[in-house]
Amino acid sequence: MTASFRSNGVRPYFKFSKWGLTPIRVLVRVAVVSCLAARAVSAQTHLVIVSGLGGEKRYVESFATMAQTLADAANKRLGIPDAEILWFGEDSISKKPFFKGQSTKANVEKAMRDLAARSKPGDQVVLVLIGHGSGDGENTKISIPGPDLSATDFARLLGAFSAQKVAFVNLTSASGDMLPILSAPNRVVITATKSAFERNESHFAQFFVDAFAKDVADADKDGRISLLEAFRYAVAETKRIYETDTKLQTEHAQFDDMGAKTGVAEPDGKTSQGLLARRFFLDAGMGGSSGGARLASNDPQLAALYKDKYAIEEQIDALRIKKTSMSEDAYDDALEALLVQLARKAKAIRELEGRKS
Repeated sequence: MTASFRSNGVRPYFKFSKWGLTPIRVLVRVAVVSCLAARAVSAQTHLVIVSGLGGEKRYVESFATMAQTLADAANKRLGIPDAEILWFGEDSISKKPFFKGQSTKANVEKAMRDLAARSKPGDQVVLVLIGHGSGDGENTKISIPGPDLSATDFARLLGAFSAQKVAFVNLTSASGDMLPILSAPNRVVITATKSAFERNESHFAQFFVDAFAKDVADADKDGRISLLEAFRYAVAETKRIYETDTKLQTEHAQFDDMGAKTGVAEPDGKTSQGLLARRFFLDAGMGGSSGGARLASNDPQLAALYKDKYAIEEQIDALRIKKTSMSEDAYDDALEALLVQLARKAKAIRELEGRKS
């Protein structure tokens, strides 16, 4: 039981509980600092990369390089198994690592159907498109060998993953119109442009790949890169490129992870857009270079603690969304209770890992 002391309608700075006198602000600070946002290894990430036709030699090479770089980073830096990285590209005979065949409509559709059949509930499915885009609305497409894949096609393919957490990342030019078509609950949708009319080469694509391939995007310094961090990093670097060259920016990346059908350029990750992506890591359950959650993969007790911690963080996010419909006292009481639970889990994790802080 927690005894709260209020006078004259003013909320106290301290609350008494069976654990002693606890400053609310200190609890908040502890919870924020201790938040590693790691998950247990029960979830597996499946990464599908589709790189399209380049046309000019420089684009052919650029698209293939970005796809290879992302695949390498996913495997070597993020620990995604070889078998769960599927890259389809323009080349029909490539022997490069992770290359599974030409990026034809038939090959990609078969791969997605097979993945839907074998992926488990709770798994993460990440589909990344790299290349040239065209068309508008439901007919927005990525240019690939043979018949193109459209927004309608991708919506149909991803509809088979209702029990999985999904990310659709379209790094092509003219990709913006795909967002409202692909937007859905429990799905992160990112497009390199705001609409189909932004058709120039996308700088955003390279920076988004760099976010996972280099140590440049870890804003909260937890040793992992979330989709939200990758998006924000790529947006900032894209803007910097245009400002440095004193050119009018011709691409404006969009984001939606609420099923809102409308993209935003600056998700806050706190109260609305960005809550799902903030804890969407390609290295699901592996902990990236941070090491903590990677140890959890070999320790059932530690894995369980991480799982509980993640669940509490999800409850905090859900509570924040409901804040406007609650009284101030009810919200503060509920938040404090969750923060206490979170602090305890973080402390138990630190002790089990042998860390002091």
